[in-house]
Amino acid sequence: MPRAFLLLTALLFCAPAHAQDETEIAMEDVPDIVLDMAMNTAPGVDFDRVSIEIENGVVIYEFEAKDHNGCHIEIDVTEDGQLEEIEMEIAMADVPPAVAATLEKEAPGFRAEYVELSVRDGGGVYVYEFEGDIDGAPVDIEIAESGALVALSDDYSS
Repeated sequence: MPRAFLLLTALLFCAPAHAQDETEIAMEDVPDIVLDMAMNTAPGVDFDRVSIEIENGVVIYEFEAKDHNGCHIEIDVTEDGQLEEIEMEIAMADVPPAVAATLEKEAPGFRAEYVELSVRDGGGVYVYEFEGDIDGAPVDIEIAESGALVALSDDYSS
């Protein structure tokens, strides 16, 4: 039995209904349809890590690399070869004004440690994800390209 099948079987039987910890796997254990989607989504990028996880019952392969500018990029592909999400590290200066205004309004004093652009739903939805802190307390925030607040850490309230 192929290693990937055994790993996938073990993950499915141990999976809770929500996201599960990811397990790093070897590139040669990735199904061709999944690998092809990742490679076509980020041509010329050499993935240095691939992991597998189950999120809400869906098997997802997460490919990670540094892009041509040295920024972190992650490509998430479902087991049937569908692109689920692209996450790209960006600079705070590249955040659109509407997003920056919502960030300031919802989390005054926020200091970003990591910012990424998340492209979801086949490229139809752009969400900016922020990890950082306010006065030393960790805060995670997601804001849509329009400036609409998508998510704010459960343990933070302005």
